[in-house]
Amino acid sequence: MDSRLKEWLRWIKVVHDDIQQLLIKRNIFWEVQDIIKTNGELRKPSSFYSYLGDTYVAYISIGIRRQIKIGKQSISFARLLTDLANTPAVLSRKYYVSLYKGSNVERLADRDFDRFCGSYKTYISPDMVRADLGELYRAASVVEDFADKRIAHHDKRQPKVLPRFEQVDSCLDDLDKLYCKYHGVFHAEAMSSLMPVYQYDWKQIFTVPWLKYEAELEDV
Repeated sequence: MDSRLKEWLRWIKVVHDDIQQLLIKRNIFWEVQDIIKTNGELRKPSSFYSYLGDTYVAYISIGIRRQIKIGKQSISFARLLTDLANTPAVLSRKYYVSLYKGSNVERLADRDFDRFCGSYKTYISPDMVRADLGELYRAASVVEDFADKRIAHHDKRQPKVLPRFEQVDSCLDDLDKLYCKYHGVFHAEAMSSLMPVYQYDWKQIFTVPWLKYEAELEDV
């Protein structure tokens, strides 16, 4: 296997884990919001709610920013796509077809690779990759600008736009969808989202009181 391809496979695993953690944290945030909305006793002003919202936006925004930076020491989705667009022959039809060897769908390998090669019959289409990279940058532009000027550091310039929750979530959805496409390119495995299924009830902690009042403490 080509040494660059080996490196890309390592990078895409890092990207996979990073985006998956963003999706998990988003799910937790909105699940907690649902708990608050459906419990009338919790629907009251609280600095804790502001903290949750601020922390969520900062965490997701900086995570998205991390995936579109292409510094020499960075492992990011954007850097992976940039390298792939510049040297597309590394991800060849021969490599892709080899992933099907011995499977029940081995005969479909060439047909499936045709979706990614366009007019470049023996390797992935650099035009497709560049177009996807452009979409990634466009989707992340508002979040990146905010993260650069208010989270990574406090810039003298104002962000062009203060992103709303739905903009941050939409960007993360785009990132998730695009990752799934390239997971298929590198691993010949279909997936619709990186969001996993929980193997335990993480919300169980909310079924018990978090505060012990003075009278209860005296009885202990």
